[in-house]
Amino acid sequence: MNPAMKCMKLDFMLLKPYAKSVLLVLLVPLMFPFFTGSLLEGLSFGVTVTAMTTAYTFSISEKNGMERFYGFLPVGRGSLVAGRYLAVFGIGYLALLLETALQSAILLWAVKSPPSGGDLLSSLLLGMLLFTIYAGVQLPGYYKYGSIRGKIFMFIPTVGFLVFYYLAGKLGIGEAWQLLSRPAAAAGCVLTLSACIIGISAAFSIRIVNKTGR
Repeated sequence: MNPAMKCMKLDFMLLKPYAKSVLLVLLVPLMFPFFTGSLLEGLSFGVTVTAMTTAYTFSISEKNGMERFYGFLPVGRGSLVAGRYLAVFGIGYLALLLETALQSAILLWAVKSPPSGGDLLSSLLLGMLLFTIYAGVQLPGYYKYGSIRGKIFMFIPTVGFLVFYYLAGKLGIGEAWQLLSRPAAAAGCVLTLSACIIGISAAFSIRIVNKTGR
């Protein structure tokens, strides 16, 4: 197994005892469609909540003094960082898919306002991009300052959501995404941009880890 995959598995094992708590947190955004009737707004709030759980692996590691344990593992620091990125973004994107399915079901059965195919695609793509930005900015901060001193980074998703919500109302971002005429091109752009953000963020994190030894 690839060293990064092994490190990802280790992070999953760290989070396993807290899985119920994480799931409960991720259920909070399901209330949003009842109030807004919009999948786009519901998912943008959902990825905000999901991104706020990014610090969990860092806080659990610090709480249990895992730094020395990581130092004894026969893997490089780059693999440790890559494994954590795989875990964080893997959980984030899976949560996004789950939120999309559940919120769509709520809009269909409870609100009686099912999303169209265009709404579904645009909301999913925007949710992916927002989560990538939020987590991509947070992770280097946690590597630099840790989960305790770096608590301020937990508010980045909240600030991002408020800014997005404001701009969506002023500039009509929701309508712009719904009018995409080339879904494949839009998906390709979002995937490429997300990959670039993750790559740049990971490069910063590896550089920080190599300097600080965290």
